[in-house]
Amino acid sequence: MRKKKQKENCADDLFKYADRIMDVGFVATLRRILYVSVVGVLSTLILGEIFGLRELYYNKKTIIIAAVTVILLSEGNVIINRILNKKMPWFGKFGKRIRIQLLLSFLWLVIIFAFFALMAPRSLSKDTIISFTFGILFVLFINNIMIMRNFAYNWRLSVSENEQLKQAKLQADYKVLQSQLNPHFLFNSFSVLISEIQYNPNAAIEFVQKMAEVYRYVLQQRETTTTSLKHELSFISDYMFLHKTRMGETLEMVIDIASEQLKLELPPLTLQVLVENAIKHNRATDKNPLQINISSSDNAYVTVTNNLNPKSTSYSTGIGLENIIMRYKLLTDKKVIISDSDNKFTVSLPLIEHQDIPLDINRNSNSHGNN
Repeated sequence: MRKKKQKENCADDLFKYADRIMDVGFVATLRRILYVSVVGVLSTLILGEIFGLRELYYNKKTIIIAAVTVILLSEGNVIINRILNKKMPWFGKFGKRIRIQLLLSFLWLVIIFAFFALMAPRSLSKDTIISFTFGILFVLFINNIMIMRNFAYNWRLSVSENEQLKQAKLQADYKVLQSQLNPHFLFNSFSVLISEIQYNPNAAIEFVQKMAEVYRYVLQQRETTTTSLKHELSFISDYMFLHKTRMGETLEMVIDIASEQLKLELPPLTLQVLVENAIKHNRATDKNPLQINISSSDNAYVTVTNNLNPKSTSYSTGIGLENIIMRYKLLTDKKVIISDSDNKFTVSLPLIEHQDIPLDINRNSNSHGNN
């Protein structure tokens, strides 16, 4: 494990060095010129030594021309890379960017060879020219490695930033979903309350108590990541009481949960979203009541099922379900299972052990809750 971590740190250091050497600015440019000059001249001299070309050591003009050539080659490719970064970023146009960058680099290489051919002394031997050519190609190879390392480093940063943005968005969605109840539910509740006060004052008192419990739970869960299934079901019972007071026998609910699963956890208000969607999008009549069943299974899932009798004027955006799925992605690898048949709509939600909740998510939730 430690060796793997050391390798990752080493890779990060290489990426950061490549990023620094490709930076814009006088110091970075000077560092890059020095690096490329030393590599280019040394590689040429080493090749010259291999071929036994002693003339390279005594021809200062040739050494200077070699250094200028490799510098121009390197800086030209760096400039091409920067221009293309602005005009044609790697992300989204990778294949086209590769083709154009290789083409421009090749054209620049031809120009550099032409420069070298014009400036180099005519007395240079064929082997010396070959040695210089290999030196230039070697610098080009090193230069492209720097560019690709720079690209890889920025790619990793981009992926990391995108992931952070997604996490931030999911956390924001979390709060939005947890802090809201459908405004129509609030208005309907007040309408029912007014009626109950007028015709049944004793029932009105119980209705107010249940309504207070519902909104107390919503406020309490605003900064929490998960809650126990037991607490969520208690909230759902109060929430359903308010709806049944308004809808009467046209709304039915059956809860069948194994006792050992009540301690397992799920994101708060997820059951409420599913129940609210069922009520919102389906007709409920005396002959065809809306039936909502909440049950558990042996594989640690809680399932919400309702019969389908869609309202003709109902339109679903799918935002509630999508938000639940996104919230679960923060918490577990287990999937939310959705089944839509001709006469039933079913959503199965994973139940989570508290110790399985990611530490960073749990920590964020706790820090918010302490504020």
